[in-house]
Amino acid sequence: MTNDREHAKLERLTFFSDAVFAIAMTLLVIEVRLPELHAPTDQSLAQALVDLLPNYIGFIISFLVIGRFWTGHHRLMAMIDRADPALIRANLLLLMAIAFMPFPTAVLSDHSLLRVAIGFYTAYLMLVGVANVRAIKVALRHLSRDDPEAVEDARQLRHSMWSPIVIAGSGFVAGMVSPAAGLVAMIVVTPFVLLILTKLGNRADKPVETEHQ
Repeated sequence: MTNDREHAKLERLTFFSDAVFAIAMTLLVIEVRLPELHAPTDQSLAQALVDLLPNYIGFIISFLVIGRFWTGHHRLMAMIDRADPALIRANLLLLMAIAFMPFPTAVLSDHSLLRVAIGFYTAYLMLVGVANVRAIKVALRHLSRDDPEAVEDARQLRHSMWSPIVIAGSGFVAGMVSPAAGLVAMIVVTPFVLLILTKLGNRADKPVETEHQ
């Protein structure tokens, strides 16, 4: 009976979290809005659509960012067997950070050529990354140890959980040089950061070989 109650609590936490992620991702599209056109023509409409390019970019980047956090969160919830008050608090902190993401996205979309905009956006991503690391650490206290697949997934997650902070930090540094460079840096640096963290993780977990004489 106790196990059923614990499973129900974890299931409710997962469903609630999924809903917050979904709403935050949906709200991003609100910033992609066509301005009112007076006496619209083909040329003015085409120009208005082109002028929305920063909004498209902001939407795509933030959608992928939130999607990546959701993917990790989805994997995390499948690894554990119960939820305690500490996990609920850590998870709420992460969800609060995710729910606020449309605002930094709006700042970036409306002022994409300003250093303050890229700095604010990337700095906020680092805060979300910190909240995500906290949630992962708390959740893994309840790792399902009798599931070898969950143990392996947890090992990989421990190494990859720092990647959003590193990527956002790279974007912040590059963005202080040039806002465009900051956006490009987050896109270009991402696969390299993931590859490096994966290799470091594999090296750290590789058993030490002993010589037999």
